[in-house]
Amino acid sequence: MIVPSLTEINGIRRLLRADPHWAVYALADLAPGHFEHCSWLTPGGKSSALALLYSAFDTPIFWALGQPGELRLQAAEIFRSPALILQIRPEFLPLIQAHYSTVETHPMWRMALEPREFRPLPPSPGDRRLTAPDIDALQALYDDGHAAGQGPDFFYPAMLESGVFHGAFRGGEMIAVAGTHIVSSGESVAAIGNVYTRRDSRRLGHAARLTSAVSRDLLDSGIRTVALSVRQSNPAAISVYVRLGFRHHCEFLEGKASR
Repeated sequence: MIVPSLTEINGIRRLLRADPHWAVYALADLAPGHFEHCSWLTPGGKSSALALLYSAFDTPIFWALGQPGELRLQAAEIFRSPALILQIRPEFLPLIQAHYSTVETHPMWRMALEPREFRPLPPSPGDRRLTAPDIDALQALYDDGHAAGQGPDFFYPAMLESGVFHGAFRGGEMIAVAGTHIVSSGESVAAIGNVYTRRDSRRLGHAARLTSAVSRDLLDSGIRTVALSVRQSNPAAISVYVRLGFRHHCEFLEGKASR
């Protein structure tokens, strides 16, 4: 059934809190401005399964918690869109393939940072936290990545003001950045992302140092659940995160399904 209204937020939160690092984005979607774009589907009863369709974009995002077999009766509602962006655990792939003719995914790791496991790195004199006036320099940095097909896929200017971003500068130009996708103080969750180093400034430790600074700010502000997502095909980034104290939490698939 579809969770009918805002009065059910506590029930949704209870299910999501069973695995907050996997549910970090879904927990942030409980906030006003996001919740109204959400459809939450569950078998009800004693089931702990939950599906989320987030429809703020042209193509809905599908995410789920629990076992796919528990959501088969909700399939007609979940899969009525001609296309979906996927963030799913591997066991959901057969269910997706049963409803969509084209399914393209790549394997990811969800990584989690526990405060007691954090191993921070010292900052560099050229590093600082970014503020709203830095948006043009940040966009120019990401444009360097987009030119090579490497820039962040889901950055919006509003993220700079609502999140935590740290940048490295050289000669007045931003050469590297680490930031967040979402920060929800109300749910005490944050997802680190939008990490990018200019192509001529790599292998100098910028990503590790700036991700450390973002993590430190999040933990110092009282955020209890800090997570990030990284492609399994990116061992260099994974090694950076492990060095900082992140651990592998779960495997998942990111991609798109269409008819």
